[in-house]
Amino acid sequence: MSSEKAVSYFIKTFGCQMNEADSVRMHALLGDEGMLACKCPEEADVILVNGCTVRDKARHKAISAIGGYAALRRDRGAMRPVIGLGGCVGQLEKDAVFKRIPELDFVFGTDTIDQLPLLVKNALAGLRRQVMTDFDADPAYSTMTRISGVPGVRAYVNIMKGCNKHCSFCIVPQTRGPEKSRSMDEIIGDVASLVSRGVREVTLLGQNVNSYGRPGKNENFPGLLRAIDADPRCLLLKRIRFTSSHPWDFSEELIGCYAPPARGGVSRLAWHLHLPVQSGSDRILSLMGRDHEISDYVRKMDLLRGINPEVGVSTDLIVGFPGETEQDFRATEALLDRVGFDSIFAFAYSQRPGTRAAGMNDDVPQSGKLRRLGLLLARQEAISSQRYATRIGREMEILVEGCAKNSGLAAARGLRAAVWSGRTTCNRVVNFMSGAGTEDLKDRFVLVSITGATGLSLQGEMIRVTS
Repeated sequence: MSSEKAVSYFIKTFGCQMNEADSVRMHALLGDEGMLACKCPEEADVILVNGCTVRDKARHKAISAIGGYAALRRDRGAMRPVIGLGGCVGQLEKDAVFKRIPELDFVFGTDTIDQLPLLVKNALAGLRRQVMTDFDADPAYSTMTRISGVPGVRAYVNIMKGCNKHCSFCIVPQTRGPEKSRSMDEIIGDVASLVSRGVREVTLLGQNVNSYGRPGKNENFPGLLRAIDADPRCLLLKRIRFTSSHPWDFSEELIGCYAPPARGGVSRLAWHLHLPVQSGSDRILSLMGRDHEISDYVRKMDLLRGINPEVGVSTDLIVGFPGETEQDFRATEALLDRVGFDSIFAFAYSQRPGTRAAGMNDDVPQSGKLRRLGLLLARQEAISSQRYATRIGREMEILVEGCAKNSGLAAARGLRAAVWSGRTTCNRVVNFMSGAGTEDLKDRFVLVSITGATGLSLQGEMIRVTS
């Protein structure tokens, strides 16, 4: 590594919040070695792709990106960059990807991120085709959140990793390994450290976060939420979010955490729940290996809404799973009407090699999958519009994420006011005007009066900064 010029690197991230958190860790690890992040791959000495395999399209995006960077490498001659592939794609592909993209220098997995500085140094020294994808054999899981530089007000905190559910369509157990949980004391200390550095919203991460707990220890996920909430070191923490969850582990004890604080709830828990249901048909859920039934899912949603009707609920849905009939699909449509989700993430089924579903007859034609997907999304937009409209006239606290992508809210009124975007505690996106001032509101909590709604977001006008 040259002492005259710092090594520059570029990271391209695909996929879920877990991958985003892993990329933050990569930045911190490389920064510790004196390397500098750059904004475009053309300027980088090291190019890294952190890939996702949850769907076939996501995997192809990562592989395609690597192929594009390989072409860039060929074009740059003597100044060619080092290229590495990580994340779930690296874990799954291992050395097989070298046959497809010979310009690739190294592959690393989800459990070997901390070895990244070594891999980069070796590659810069000329060592090629390195592979580090072994899972950590230690049954214990210990780590600390790493953030390069000064953190913002939001941070991800891994509390567990891996998954033991083995849904028939899912590749995650092969790419993330079995479940392991950190100790409660370590997690709380980690969160407290982040709060002392200015973090005000944490998202607790895991492949199945509400199954958190260690064998033989009196620790579970509701207990962790309450312990963070009660710790005096976390006094300045405003919100706790978490993802992702499984209905099987969504207990009544956890539902109780959503109650208003005056009724025994967790005061800092954001009033939002993302609970993937995947299908409205018990027959399809059985083929998916989901181990839960729609009647129990609906019962839990009714209990949650009874305890706190303000909680925003979102879910994941797959259409066109092998064997899905029109009757099965109509059951999914009916579930949308019954639960009244605030939003959904819906996808057409894609076969993932290595899963049990890959051995099933993928008998729903692509045209049929896309038709069902379109119908589902249109139905949900109507439901979202109705639910969002009930917020008009309310005052809601927003954590500002940045300037709104579309400034039409002000232009439509002939105003030159700044338009910002952020989220409520129930995870609704709000685009709002701040007036004629030039104050930077990014990462601030503000109170907003809700003035309008669509099926995708709310609109409003700022009242004041709250913190």
